[in-house]
Amino acid sequence: MAKSPEEAIGCKTPSAIFLAGGTEVNRLGSDAAAEADILISLKKCSGLRQIEAAGGKVRIGSMCTFQQMIDSDEIPGYLKEAAHFMASRTKRNMATIGGNIAAMRSDSYLIPVLYAVRAQLSVLTQDGEKEIRIDSYIDGAEAADDMLITAVTVPADANAVSKRYSNTAQSHAVLTMSAAVTDEGFCMAGAVKNAGILHFSDLERAFLDDPDISEEAIIRMVRDCKGLETADDMFGSDAYKRYLIAVTAFDLRGKLAGKEV
Repeated sequence: MAKSPEEAIGCKTPSAIFLAGGTEVNRLGSDAAAEADILISLKKCSGLRQIEAAGGKVRIGSMCTFQQMIDSDEIPGYLKEAAHFMASRTKRNMATIGGNIAAMRSDSYLIPVLYAVRAQLSVLTQDGEKEIRIDSYIDGAEAADDMLITAVTVPADANAVSKRYSNTAQSHAVLTMSAAVTDEGFCMAGAVKNAGILHFSDLERAFLDDPDISEEAIIRMVRDCKGLETADDMFGSDAYKRYLIAVTAFDLRGKLAGKEV
């Protein structure tokens, strides 16, 4: 039961994992919990629940819950929209923004929109605190780097849109996808069930190169993409997932119309 973020990261070992809201680690069948010998609780860590807005940015403590973000006047609408994808208010009162990122699930509620708006993460490592972009965090997490997220910073006024597909509001999503225009430009990202967190850089270039590109051309492009791995599974066929990515990309890009990309 860590009392501070510094104590928590100091206790981190290969056999230990951080426990935030518990909706992932305490989930029945959780691989994370099954592989861990030690759980490091963050619930008593100080300074991880504040929401602060300044200079066109919003800084969100990593232990802020989904419901806390929804209820806050400081949180941008695009992030509240993604938080509402978690249909259960009970879960929203438990699940945290930091935990949702760290879980790195392929049906993540928040990572697609955070990726699209190029969210900055404050992370604590054994060597101290640093600021990194969410894509760098994902790369580091996949390389098994020990990092504790302490805060997430997002733009207050990004033009961002998201869409989620699942059989029911409580079901795992086959696709959650977001697109955004920020000061850094146009970005499109998604979470594809059993395929991972994907940055759709080829789609970004296609829309930038030809703003009038047709939906049919986008469908063909995604259908024929060799670097996209979306295997058949219980959530749908490879062809279905590719079609869904394509039409959603076209739809999201259309919703961003009126803003220069």
